[in-house]
Amino acid sequence: MRAIAGTHTVLLGLDLADPAGSLGFAIHRVDHTEGECTWLRAMKTFPSVVPDPAPGSDWSTRDHPVQGFQWGDYSAKPGHDYTYTVSSLGGPPAAPVVLASSAVRVSTEVEDDGVHGVWFNRGVAGSQAFARRFGGWLPGADPDESDPAMVWLSRGLAEAFLAFVARATDADWSLHGAFYELTWDAGLSALADARDRGAEVRLVVHGRDRDSTPDVNDDRTAEAAHAAVARTGTEDLVIWRDVANRSALHHHKFLVLAHHGDPVAVWTGSTNLTRGALYGHSNVGHLVHHREVAGAYRAEWQRLVDGETTQDLRVVHDEPPLATPVPADPGVTVVMSPRSSLAALHWYADLVDAATSSAHLTGAFGLNKVFRDVLAVDRDLVRTVLLDKVPPPGQRIPLTDPDVRLSTGSHLSAGSLEQWAAERLTGFNTHVRYIHTKIIMIDPLTDDPTLLTGSANYSDASTFSNEENTLVIRTGSTLASSGRAVRRVADIYLTEYHRLFMHHVFRAMAARQDVNSGAAHWTGHLDETDAWSARYYAPGSWRERQRRLFAGTG
Repeated sequence: MRAIAGTHTVLLGLDLADPAGSLGFAIHRVDHTEGECTWLRAMKTFPSVVPDPAPGSDWSTRDHPVQGFQWGDYSAKPGHDYTYTVSSLGGPPAAPVVLASSAVRVSTEVEDDGVHGVWFNRGVAGSQAFARRFGGWLPGADPDESDPAMVWLSRGLAEAFLAFVARATDADWSLHGAFYELTWDAGLSALADARDRGAEVRLVVHGRDRDSTPDVNDDRTAEAAHAAVARTGTEDLVIWRDVANRSALHHHKFLVLAHHGDPVAVWTGSTNLTRGALYGHSNVGHLVHHREVAGAYRAEWQRLVDGETTQDLRVVHDEPPLATPVPADPGVTVVMSPRSSLAALHWYADLVDAATSSAHLTGAFGLNKVFRDVLAVDRDLVRTVLLDKVPPPGQRIPLTDPDVRLSTGSHLSAGSLEQWAAERLTGFNTHVRYIHTKIIMIDPLTDDPTLLTGSANYSDASTFSNEENTLVIRTGSTLASSGRAVRRVADIYLTEYHRLFMHHVFRAMAARQDVNSGAAHWTGHLDETDAWSARYYAPGSWRERQRRLFAGTG
């Protein structure tokens, strides 16, 4: 077995030299930090033992084991020391016995180690955990963000942003930011508080009306931001980004902290300053404590303040030309858009194509053709794609490589599955309801991972027209790119990605069909023999490849 420890999630990769007689895995956890011992719980049961489980119920894996070779513990806590003991169970389903066991001791990552801070919100209001804890809860028009349900959904993301702003304690500090959507009252109030403490606070905010004609009002992004700024009395903090090129989005989500005028840290990622971004669909906030990286963002902020046009920015971003070696150059690279060509987008696809172990991508608005073309080629390695919704015809992910696995956003409505509780969303998000992160991971389980994260959706528009940023992180010679720092960040991103991927795969199976092929195979109960494991040992199959990848056995 292998354990990959993130902050709130630990991913276990399991393997058996011989699965004969195994009914699955029981998983026991010892929390040495809090002195707690527990058997982890799951939702499927042996039908002869519990034929009709109550909706929303869960069961000890010691009695009803896990029949799969990856398992995520989503109840872990940051900075805790754990021992996981995994046992293969055999015997009769009514009284399973331990056939073999293995144990591993791991420490979860703290959210901010002073080099990188990473926070993923829960991103799954439509989940059994939420339905059990807060069944029947509705947020209302103006929910109290201290409500336990809201705190659970934020999972530290909102709190981390507010804490970052609070570091601007007096006139020695400044906060310079650029944001697309800006409607979160608590965030605006925190920025106003920093101003009132004497810090300089200046934000460039999307101000373009992108409606096709004056008679149409479909694009209300800028209109909503204007209303929020007026409501919170923060007009003096905002510089509206409304220079020429109405078709372009000012799509950044970053905030630079400077001390005595020198940039010291930058907050970036996929998170707009909206309630839906923090408490609704999935997002990440990524804080980099690095003067050079923060300085690159502050320089971009200054160009935006100076009113440089799309064409002006293309000229700046093209000089010096972006180095596009494969693999990426060592270190932390900041890629800004717009650019005069799609070379950066093709480079991202080349990085994915050069993966030697695995590659994993998210897409809030589908997946660009450059990536679809790469995924169409059978590479005999694990590659996964997590999308917000099923793409329209003509933009579907190719199925020519059976190792490419797809997951799309969904939740369980009433009556979807007999023993699962009905799930509901918050209603905070309409356009993108599930997956809003912009992540590419190449070889995250190796000693040389590459991670891409930021505001850009890896599309033609995000490369050529929109104002965007992407961090490319690979092991280099700085503290922010040390081997320890990059592997730590890769572990956090991979465990959260896998959590979301498997969450939505399960819900796709509620339709009783495979999410990629459409083949029906769903069952709501456990297999009462060892036959469940056979498909994971089929030579050359994607399940065999995943089993070996995550367990580290080949």
